[in-house]
Amino acid sequence: MSSNIKIERICEWCGSKFTAQTTVTRFCSKRCAEHSYKERMRQKKIALSNAETGQCGNSTNRWKDKDYLTPTQAAELLGIGRMSIYRYIRNGKIKVVRFDRKTLISKTDLMAMFNFLEPKETRVAEATEKKSKSLADFYTRAEIREKFGVKDSWIYKVVAENNVPKTILRSKAYFSKSHIDRIFSAKKENPEISEWYSVEDIQEKYGMTLSAIYSLVSKIGIPKRKDGCKVYYSKYHFDVAKGTASKEDVEFISVADVMEKYSLTRDQLYHYVKTYKITKLRCGKYVKLNAKELEALFNPQIEL
Repeated sequence: MSSNIKIERICEWCGSKFTAQTTVTRFCSKRCAEHSYKERMRQKKIALSNAETGQCGNSTNRWKDKDYLTPTQAAELLGIGRMSIYRYIRNGKIKVVRFDRKTLISKTDLMAMFNFLEPKETRVAEATEKKSKSLADFYTRAEIREKFGVKDSWIYKVVAENNVPKTILRSKAYFSKSHIDRIFSAKKENPEISEWYSVEDIQEKYGMTLSAIYSLVSKIGIPKRKDGCKVYYSKYHFDVAKGTASKEDVEFISVADVMEKYSLTRDQLYHYVKTYKITKLRCGKYVKLNAKELEALFNPQIEL
């Protein structure tokens, strides 16, 4: 049953006059009531956010007055998550004191973690200076090609096999100068080798196929040199490998005797054999090494 009361009221949202049928009606329409409700909710959220901000500020101020903090308090003081604090504790970056089941962190130790930090400009300047200074110890690919006369494919192969340290600066690769010098100097042609076989010479003298020649050269490590598109192999080393060299000119020693004579392990010895291309002679299932080449390597003659 509708009311017969007619009351003149003013809408609390839009401010217009309207006729109400109850004494508690506040809005002239449903639209004004919805707008008022949304505004009240908005103001309530703002007040709640301001209250939380004030509580955080007050709690942070309280933590500043304490000498020892819980992990939660330390997280609030640093403005990071509580799980980050526990991760730093597990990694040993933050020292803690444990009393039964309670964990406390010294605020002094916490603040000392930041004493080593330097201004950003200083760190950037030092890093730039260090990088520019270290570039003098590195080769570019162009410098390696010019100095040692090798191709890019060979450079990448040697770098990968020997784990040569490198750095990338502005998308350009730089390789350690000391490592490159040592590796490519060891691979330089032996000036004492004066006689060479071509592939055709080897095929004519020993009747070997190309695959047999390449297999023997790779297995024993016979020195070679490249002249244009043709490859030549050391005549002396090849003859020794095939067992046709004069025994008066060459003296070979067993691996065990070399290890005992120069106090080397087997791995160390084979490293030198591979690096310095020491001539090997296979006698059945045993391998013997050139004694003269080993003597020149480990006991070089020094001229004053």
